[in-house]
Amino acid sequence: MRILTIVFLSVLLAACFNPKMMVDNRTAIEQELTRGAIFRAINQLPIIKETLDGRWKIELASADKTDDSWTRSLLRQHFVKLGVDISTKAADNLPVIEAVVQFAGTDIDSFILGVAIPGTMGASSISFYHDDGQRGRARIYLNFWTPEGKLLAISPAVSGETHFTDITFLIFIGPFSFTDLDDVHTYGRLFEHLEDKYDRSARVLTEPSETTSEAWITPDTKKAHSWSKYIHY
Repeated sequence: MRILTIVFLSVLLAACFNPKMMVDNRTAIEQELTRGAIFRAINQLPIIKETLDGRWKIELASADKTDDSWTRSLLRQHFVKLGVDISTKAADNLPVIEAVVQFAGTDIDSFILGVAIPGTMGASSISFYHDDGQRGRARIYLNFWTPEGKLLAISPAVSGETHFTDITFLIFIGPFSFTDLDDVHTYGRLFEHLEDKYDRSARVLTEPSETTSEAWITPDTKKAHSWSKYIHY
């Protein structure tokens, strides 16, 4: 009985020091993981030689419609890059490249050396080592149809993956983050937290982005920020 009491108190204490904030909708990281996986899968899709002759249109079949517009845009860019003439008019009587998205989403993949806290699905634990990872996964293949509905070919299915991982040691040392997303920088987190929040925000708002071409028209950031004194947060 004493052992059970100690375990219960330990779990309760660890839970108090490991609060979790629940987000109803997908976070930015989850969106980027999913869409990054779709992007990587589409970039591997092959086409048949028939697509280089004539004009085609794109159709999309997926169980989850959340990323359909993103997927359709990437498919169009991919096919045009490969030399395919793509119509944007769905009503046209044209041969069809049908992209079948078998799955696209994120999974949580947790690994611990310790004791998981019941009811948290491994997200919280009393552990020596805790690897809390999110993985974006997508798999897509193509059907090629004639205007009359005859199936010409089916491409091999291709997959894309992304990952974002937080690693914590001895419950409280960390987390240390690792990712293969190009624009997510996970280094220097301690210094970012220590730096004054207002100064960091002001620097981001006042430093304009660099441009390398005169073809781009960029907003006058200094003029835009001159109005900030009239805005109260």
